[in-house]
Amino acid sequence: MAYASGVQLSGLAGIVGAAVGGYIGYSQAADVSNLTPIAGALILGGVGLVAGSAGAFLLKSAMQFIIYIIMFGVLVYVFQTPITNMTGINPVAATLEFLGDMGLPVKTATEKLVTGSN
Repeated sequence: MAYASGVQLSGLAGIVGAAVGGYIGYSQAADVSNLTPIAGALILGGVGLVAGSAGAFLLKSAMQFIIYIIMFGVLVYVFQTPITNMTGINPVAATLEFLGDMGLPVKTATEKLVTGSN
C-alpha cells in the first residue's frame, strides 16, 4: 500500500511537466529545429510527462528513506546505553566517528551527544 501512496502526486507532477514541456515545445519548435509547433509540443510534452512523474516518484522514495534513517537514529540515540552495555560499543560514538572520518565536522556533536563518555 505504501508503494502506491504517491500515485496521485506523481501523476500531478507528470501533468505539470507535460504542460510545461508542451508549452516550451510549442513556442520553441520553429526556432530550434524544423518541427511544426504541434510536433514540438507533443515531443517535449511527452518528455515532461515522464520526467515529472519519475522525478516526483524518486523524490518521494528518497524522502521515505531519509525518514526511516532519522527514525532509526532517534531509536539508537534513545537506547544508546543499553546497546553499549550489550555490545560494548557506543553506537552514537561509532557513527559520529565514522562521519568524522568521512570529513564531516562532527567533533563538537560527539562531545554533546554521546552519553556516558569518559
